[in-house]
Amino acid sequence: MIGKVNKNILYLILGQVISVFGGAILRFALSLYVLDKTGRADIFATILAISSIPVLFAPIGGAIADRFDRRLLMVLMDVTNAVLAVVLFFILGLTDSIAMIGLLLFLLSIVGSFDTPVVTASIPLLVKKDQLEQINGLVNAVLSMSNVVAPIIGGILYSILGAQKLIVGSAVFFILAAIIESFLRIPFEKRPMESGVLSTLTADLKDGFREVRNNRIIFNSILIAALINFTLAAFFIVGVPVVLRVVLQASDTIYGIGLSVISLSTILGAIFTGVFTKKLRINNLYKLFTLSGLLLILMNVGLMFAGSPMGNTIGFIAFIITGIPIGMIMSLISIYLISMVQRITPKENIGKIMATIMAVSQCAVPVGQIIIGFLFKTTTTNVFFQVMIVAVSVLLVSGLCWYLFKNSTDDEIGEVGYNKE
Repeated sequence: MIGKVNKNILYLILGQVISVFGGAILRFALSLYVLDKTGRADIFATILAISSIPVLFAPIGGAIADRFDRRLLMVLMDVTNAVLAVVLFFILGLTDSIAMIGLLLFLLSIVGSFDTPVVTASIPLLVKKDQLEQINGLVNAVLSMSNVVAPIIGGILYSILGAQKLIVGSAVFFILAAIIESFLRIPFEKRPMESGVLSTLTADLKDGFREVRNNRIIFNSILIAALINFTLAAFFIVGVPVVLRVVLQASDTIYGIGLSVISLSTILGAIFTGVFTKKLRINNLYKLFTLSGLLLILMNVGLMFAGSPMGNTIGFIAFIITGIPIGMIMSLISIYLISMVQRITPKENIGKIMATIMAVSQCAVPVGQIIIGFLFKTTTTNVFFQVMIVAVSVLLVSGLCWYLFKNSTDDEIGEVGYNKE
């Protein structure tokens, strides 16, 4: 049994890495193509924003994942991605229509929004409960690494091959991923659809939302996951580049190093989640938020020296020393919450619940980005006020986390859990 589980996890991870890599290269090539053709940042940003909307369709993907063979769904989604990539290839050969490119990016994003809940809903069926943090961390780490490496390789190949040939390459990746995923063996129990596909999926969605509303642990976990992205993730996406480039006046090389170190820290956090979460309990999860808030304050103290060459160096060192553990903590909290929700969710609802937590948490990112962007819009060499607001916000989330889970125990989670195999 262990051998089969390990083999299935290997197929799952390998298939997802190749699929994510192909998707990242495709999005990168198209974004550069749009920017090169139009030379307008507003159109470029609009296309990217439109391609992010389909995350709202994730709960539908979750409902589908709970009703159909997940192995077959993964294969079909990668085949669909390959077909869309081929269509894009011919469109670029015939026309420069940015609207058509935007439409196809939108369709690709819809397929991607369905893929995530299918994968996350499959993991609990392939591993034991006590392996969830470790496997979720590993899956998140390799997928994050693919997203980091793909733009680098994509940039090199784009300059050599151009957009069309790069799109063909992404189609090959999708087909290869589909072939690998066809070897997966995911337990599947067909459930009857009494009132047709559309009515059944609608009823399933209602059941999923009802489960979120009625299960206090799941509801609170989704809320905390969203607040992670609203505060910490948004700060690292918008605030950190401003801190490095404007406040610390980092060169291109130092700027790249700073962003790469933060990306690497989130990957390391995912890899070692299984180790770090052994002593983590739901009622002491707030301590990680508290530590993050204190580290942000320490980072802020270091940034106060910015303004001179020596001060910028001190600020950069403080940023690295504090930023690495914060990045790791972000991954630890996210993966711990996802694993816990997987552990306690009824099997017939796990796809929908996973899709809901993904959709809500991802939608929190752009909202946080807008607020962080507003905070940092008049940034000079002094960001003490802005970073302190972020730090205080994280500490407030820590207090909320303590309040929501203070009376929760692992025994209680075991009692409400349904995936007991």
